Amino acid sequence: MIPSELSKIEKQILLRAPRERVWRAITNIGEFSKWFGVDTAGVFEPGARLQMTSTHEGHKGIEFFVIIEQMEPMRLFSWRWHPGAPQPGVDYSTEPTTLVQFQLEDAEHGTLLTVIESGFDRLSLGRRAKVFAENEAGWEFELKSLDRYVGPSA
Repeated sequence: MIPSELSKIEKQILLRAPRERVWRAITNIGEFSKWFGVDTAGVFEPGARLQMTSTHEGHKGIEFFVIIEQMEPMRLFSWRWHPGAPQPGVDYSTEPTTLVQFQLEDAEHGTLLTVIESGFDRLSLGRRAKVFAENEAGWEFELKSLDRYVGPSA
């Protein structure tokens, strides 16, 4: 991949669940925490800054923050964050964030979810390729987790 292509990640998945169920799974903090693999508290609402701690094997205890941007019920949920696994002792507060958008659409047999993470092209060249690769793999993992969470047997 050439550097100019490292600007956004876009993933789609057909979830065999009604749109209302998918919306609740991504915007209710208790449900989100289960499938996304984090410990967190608070409420998802525009302007909220929430600290999250990973519960995933290999990433347990890693802390990060999300700042909620938009919530358009049943259609769009978005946040900003510093992408990739944070390195101990590095201050990311002055580094640009990426924007994560969850877009929901009705589809035959369920809900089509599109996740777009954009803004990688604003990151330093030294970090861009690494965090892009981490997050691309991470979104594959998270969408499979969400699919299991909201699926027909859930």
